Amino acid sequence: MGKKDPADLRRRLKKMGARKRSKVKTEPKAPIEIKYLPDGEEVETSFGAAYRIESQYENDYLHGRSKLSNVLSFPESLAADITRQPAFFDVPFEDVAYLDTETTGLGGGAGTLVFLVGIGSFVGNMFRLRQYFLRDPAEEAGMLDLLQNDLESASGFVTYNGAAFDLPLLESRYTIALRRRLSLTPSPHLDLLHVARRLWKRALPDCKLGTVEGEILGVQRTDDDVPGAWIPGMYLDYLRSGNAAEMNKVIYHNTVDVLSLVGLAGHVFDRYSDHKLDDLNDSETLAIARWHQDSGRSDTAESAYQKAAKSKNKDLQVEALRRYASHLKKEKRRQEAIDSWVKWHRISPGDPTPCIELAKYFEWDVGSIEQAHQWAQAALLCLTHWAADWRRDQLWAEIEHRIMRLKRKMDTGNK
Repeated sequence: MGKKDPADLRRRLKKMGARKRSKVKTEPKAPIEIKYLPDGEEVETSFGAAYRIESQYENDYLHGRSKLSNVLSFPESLAADITRQPAFFDVPFEDVAYLDTETTGLGGGAGTLVFLVGIGSFVGNMFRLRQYFLRDPAEEAGMLDLLQNDLESASGFVTYNGAAFDLPLLESRYTIALRRRLSLTPSPHLDLLHVARRLWKRALPDCKLGTVEGEILGVQRTDDDVPGAWIPGMYLDYLRSGNAAEMNKVIYHNTVDVLSLVGLAGHVFDRYSDHKLDDLNDSETLAIARWHQDSGRSDTAESAYQKAAKSKNKDLQVEALRRYASHLKKEKRRQEAIDSWVKWHRISPGDPTPCIELAKYFEWDVGSIEQAHQWAQAALLCLTHWAADWRRDQLWAEIEHRIMRLKRKMDTGNK
């Protein structure tokens, strides 16, 4: 087949009515006029404009029942001990940043924007709070560029769930928007969510920041606040309408969050510092007992376990007895654990575990097969409180096997 003439092909297409696609001119969209924007300043960066809101508080500013400056009265070694991060030994708490973000989604991911970053730190006799607000997604690169100096100036961070959310998300936004690697997660970091769960999960209905700050710090938010779950939708409404009136509530929400991080950090240090156990509630006492045990301070841990084991909360009492007995067993002081196992069984008659531990003790440590057999039978009786399922059947078979073996020992004269 011969080569086709391009001119002939164009003539044939013209006869068929084919025409060049005309370029459609589109007018650029006019930017939405923003109304009621929170007071702040526009700052020019090499990546464009960014918007920053700044406020300051005296160091002795009272947030709830706590002064902000309380957090500065504790040694760096305490933060290092609580977090198990030796790097905190070299970080004065004056150099730590308190960080909280508001985003377009709670799940994270590449499509999630950080549209507000609140970052606070102590500067001289003041606590300075800077909030970087994304007026338009097109300003993200400028906002991140301006924010970076505050992030890099911090020697460590205090957040609430920041280890899993805020810090990794910010790192990803720097990679996506600026093609810049900013390493935040390796920094010394006190994530107060984990500490709050250890201290108060048994005493509070939940460990959301709003719940903890209200119950522990005595913070009462005003009507200017808004539920955190509403915030992503409120920001999207703002982008559509240009009406920033509701963003003032988001700014307030973020402000209280950051201030609560400061107050809560000080209160946490107070709970972990050296003082009488009588000052702690039962939930805190149990958490402190575990901390001292993990840190190798057995004497203090045992005193705390003993106090927690007197709690009127049965679930907390059982956990204290269980952990205390486990500690004594690990220390090869099983005889001292007998009282805890017996009390545990009395409080929780449906749990066969303390009976099994007692059966083991009397068989192997004391050599009393009869008592071991009695406790093994008591363990089997515990299972009668259980609903029939595979777990019950499996445990039943294991305990029955123990009972039969002990019975054979008794029948052969404990040989």
